[in-house]
Amino acid sequence: MAFGIALAERARVTPRADPATPLEGHEGCLHCGASLPEGARDAYCCIGCRFVAKLLREEGLERYYTLRGPKGDPVASVDAHRDRKWLEPIEQAVAESEGIARVDLDMQGLSCAACVWVTEQMFRREKGGLRVVVNPGLGTLTLSVDKAFPLRRFVERIESLGYLLGPARKADSRDKDTSLMLRMGLSIALAMNGMIVAISLYAGLEHGPLAHFFRTLSFGFALASVAVGGSYFFRSAFAALRRGILHLDLPIALGILLAFGSSTWAFFDHDAQGYFDPLTVFVALMLVGRFIQQRVLDANRRRLLADDGVDALLTRRLGAHGPELVRCVDVKEGDRLLLAPGDVVPVEAKLEGNAAASLSLDWINGESAPRSFASGAVLPAGAFLGGGESRTVVAKQPFGDSVLVDLLRTPTRDDDDGPISTTFWRRFAQIYVFAVLALAAGAFIVALRFGANMQAALDRVTAVLIVTCPCAFGIAAPLAYQSVQARLRREGLFVRTSSFLDRATAVRRVVFDKTGTLTTGKLRVADPSRLEALDAEAKVALLNLATRSAHPKSAAVARALDVIGVREGFRDDLVAREEIGRGVELSIDGRTWRLGAPSWVFVGAGDSSSAAADDDVAFGVDGRLLASIETVEDLRLDAAREIRALREQGYDVHILSGDSQERVLTLAEKASVPADHAVGDHGPSEKAAWVAARDQQDTLVMGDGINDGPAVSQAFCSGTPAIDRPFLAARSDFYLASAGIRPVRLALEAARRLRRVVVLSLGVALAYNVVTIALAYAGLMTPLLCAVLMPTSSITTILAVIVSLAGTSWHAAPRLETVPKWK
Repeated sequence: MAFGIALAERARVTPRADPATPLEGHEGCLHCGASLPEGARDAYCCIGCRFVAKLLREEGLERYYTLRGPKGDPVASVDAHRDRKWLEPIEQAVAESEGIARVDLDMQGLSCAACVWVTEQMFRREKGGLRVVVNPGLGTLTLSVDKAFPLRRFVERIESLGYLLGPARKADSRDKDTSLMLRMGLSIALAMNGMIVAISLYAGLEHGPLAHFFRTLSFGFALASVAVGGSYFFRSAFAALRRGILHLDLPIALGILLAFGSSTWAFFDHDAQGYFDPLTVFVALMLVGRFIQQRVLDANRRRLLADDGVDALLTRRLGAHGPELVRCVDVKEGDRLLLAPGDVVPVEAKLEGNAAASLSLDWINGESAPRSFASGAVLPAGAFLGGGESRTVVAKQPFGDSVLVDLLRTPTRDDDDGPISTTFWRRFAQIYVFAVLALAAGAFIVALRFGANMQAALDRVTAVLIVTCPCAFGIAAPLAYQSVQARLRREGLFVRTSSFLDRATAVRRVVFDKTGTLTTGKLRVADPSRLEALDAEAKVALLNLATRSAHPKSAAVARALDVIGVREGFRDDLVAREEIGRGVELSIDGRTWRLGAPSWVFVGAGDSSSAAADDDVAFGVDGRLLASIETVEDLRLDAAREIRALREQGYDVHILSGDSQERVLTLAEKASVPADHAVGDHGPSEKAAWVAARDQQDTLVMGDGINDGPAVSQAFCSGTPAIDRPFLAARSDFYLASAGIRPVRLALEAARRLRRVVVLSLGVALAYNVVTIALAYAGLMTPLLCAVLMPTSSITTILAVIVSLAGTSWHAAPRLETVPKWK
């Protein structure tokens, strides 16, 4: 019902300009600039973009486009079940505050200066707003307000622009980011100071108290660098070893520890400089590489609201003193719950009262079409209450036994192993560690065999440990990953887990959910011209009917009216009556208007057979048909084309849905998916079992609802277009902020090309190591030469990566069969 009310509010406003009027500099979608297919019926890529473009004009906020530029993100449709109970305690705190109150919120969708500007403008238009601070880097919003500030209205208006707001929950990730940045900054400063001190020693200052003082300073800088920067890799390597994993941080940690140890021994034994300054440079470079690889991922994660799973769900429990807001985890069997329209049923519960209730089961089976439940029926956990009235239910089980626990507590992917943590990289790390140790031992033996003393032999060991700098995977590889992730961001795909691009090279099977993934998730009136043919009185009556119902088909009619320009005539004095499962009825000036099922609209007069066979909605007055309406669910703009492209490249494409098999087969035909690859009538557990039976660490699953959670968790790789539902995005490798699915194919292609670039950087590093190890074995490697060669190696591998990535095109991908798996 809230959705219907929102539509009603929109219908009352006359736009200042036609929302279909093109904006200068825009190509494709008039709001976000996304490309549109040939013959597109609309100048917008989605309903959300159309509405937000209109709203920005109505509010006089067209400067948003100037600040943002010609390209932006498509507007994610706000979940019809958007739960704002989290806002109630914040509103209460503001109301009880003395003077100025501070409100901290997380904000999803911030990406540029235009987002900051439009948020500030919306804030300044509300009474009682004193100060607003928008931080797009962290995805946060801080308000200073007084009691008069309409906080709920402000939140609703911001979310109508496609953003999402929620309680502040991102503090932990900010602290982690700050820690790494601080370590990196301090290590860079220590390396620079260490090099300044070392210059004098390399220039000939070898003896005397000043030389000893400078060597002592160099030791101190190295000690501080190992403590500040090296400890980061020590902790990571130790944590990986405890889990039985040879992480790539292990050779880095060993190199730092052994190089520092041998140089320290040389310093205290005979006042030698050792490799302190190359060591500080090495630590700084490794931290720069780690920061590079984390920067884009952290930005992508912060772009979404944080997800607390079941702990974030709230409900109203009826107690001795009326309803109280409680966490769903505290619900017990026998509790009486008060559900408002749009609230989720947290547990199996018995419906009280004498009237039936309409509930949506899209969290359960992925479909939003409501179902009617009679009084006394047991409502399934995960259903959403529809209609316009609150209802009371009695819990039949404690929350711990609810199916929502399993669905919402799907384990998030453990990605602590780092960005290159697949089987290949772990095997590489194992070989690398043993090879470096063997080479170091070999240098020691060779030195002694050819007459070197103990100190000279240890110097050669230290040289080997220092010159085998893992620049290829410490700096160049993270740079390559960051570059690809940034490019995918521009295409509308945001990578969340650092190992996704490695795992994606092994994908051979791509599985799509149907509703909301391959389709837009919204119904559309197939032929709006039937509504245009109505007279003015009928159009106004239809507007008042459609905007008073939350049913998806009513919403489709309301959107169609908006598209054809019917936006005026909403009346506050009218009261609609909605019959569950039939439609909505309204009396205007003694005439009865109906919108709903044809068999119900024609009751008492006429015959529903006069409606076309495919028409599922009828509009009439006093039993007389005025318009027969067909609603359809559209594929995403590029779905059929992209599925064909995936199949041409050798991928095995499937549809896996909770919708009926008949509907799935109909959509499969439109989407160019073979009938034997289209599977319907599968619930959450059945989807997970289907994936488990076929996934040989080669399956990517795309879903958008909580019912897809178990399958997403089961799959080797996963993604979602549902950024309005953070619980699924938080469990996926990536999420989409695009109107189509094209970025999925681009990500798979990019992963394969990235692999080639990384292999190239490893080749450059291998050639460097062959030369430097030979010099170390011969006793020709000095700290000065090492200080020159190590950054030279880093620059060379980085240039190789940049040149390779700059010369690649994502639009001419080879067939999959020509690309070997890399797990």
